[in-house]
Amino acid sequence: MKTNNNTLLGILVLLTIVIVTIVTFSLGCAETPVVPDNETETDVQANGDYVYNDAVVEDTEILILESFPVQVHVIATGYLPDGCTQIYEKNIDFNDEENTFTVNIITRRPADEMCTEAIVPFENTIPLNVYGLEKGTYIVDVNGIRNEFELQTDNIIPE
Repeated sequence: MKTNNNTLLGILVLLTIVIVTIVTFSLGCAETPVVPDNETETDVQANGDYVYNDAVVEDTEILILESFPVQVHVIATGYLPDGCTQIYEKNIDFNDEENTFTVNIITRRPADEMCTEAIVPFENTIPLNVYGLEKGTYIVDVNGIRNEFELQTDNIIPE
């Protein structure tokens, strides 16, 4: 009879493990998008099938290519919050009064898809349109991370 009690106890433990596993996976399917600490709920935009958000940028590096006219690229590094999120688009605006390039990197992820919870690092190269700019110092802001570069001469081909 002792064998039957041990078997019954084993079956109960196994049944409990299976139920806990099923409940855990079920709760994971209904998870809402996680908003990083530096953003508010209104920064996350859902459009039916996808959730859009600003990419988390940790650092930028500016490359000034040795050419004439000069070409400038910004390398943005950061991370995506899960395995489903991708870089969706990059918007670049230039304010000539403040000599500032504002780059907004936007991500997109499927709204109802289960994803790995591991963060995914990214590195993205963004060319800036600097042709025609005058000699001077310029600021580049990529999702809140600021950097600057200097043009040593006017960046225009003389006619």
